[in-house]
Amino acid sequence: MLKRTIRRQPLERLLTTRAQRALDLAGQEARAQGVDRVTGDHLLAALARLGEGVAVTTLGSLGVDLARTPSPAVHAELGRLTELARQEAAGLGHRYVGTEHLLLGLLHEGGTATLGIGLHQAREQIVKVLHG
Repeated sequence: MLKRTIRRQPLERLLTTRAQRALDLAGQEARAQGVDRVTGDHLLAALARLGEGVAVTTLGSLGVDLARTPSPAVHAELGRLTELARQEAAGLGHRYVGTEHLLLGLLHEGGTATLGIGLHQAREQIVKVLHG
């Protein structure tokens, strides 16, 4: 039931304030580079600029420093990443889409090589961060 509910809601209603800010920053990153298409590269840069949230905390606890991460190679379009994030949120039983779900979407689409962590590892760490 929850999975159906979260998939039917407009994304804008599901995003946390911080996740919306990350998406806004990703758009700014793309525009600053003079491109129309927002990709995972831009989202990863946006998370680094944001510097806080469950995604950043999770990455830090796994030894990933976004400031020192080499140029990402996540070329999936933002629409695909947000759909994966929505699926991850539903899979975790969450009624919202936060930065942690955006991170998992990135990892689905090739961010594992750039960040040096696996999807399963990140998902487990997110649960630990959220539940103390």
